Amino acid sequence: MISYPYLYEKSMAERQAQIQHDMQQSRMLAHAGQRRMLMRHTVGRLGTLLIELGSQLQRIEQRDGVSLHSS
Repeated sequence: MISYPYLYEKSMAERQAQIQHDMQQSRMLAHAGQRRMLMRHTVGRLGTLLIELGSQLQRIEQRDGVSLHSS
């Protein structure tokens, strides 16, 4: 143990600051991971919706006998 109270308090304060910094970094990394997952989910869902829309448009074309891609 350090014999000087000031140095002991100083080292404890530095250690506490380092722990807080590490915890903040950990939270930031976790938050970034959540944002990445949310973005992937959103893009995936958008892709699914676009495929469903395209399928519905094809069914309408086939039912009505109208081609949206006519030249």
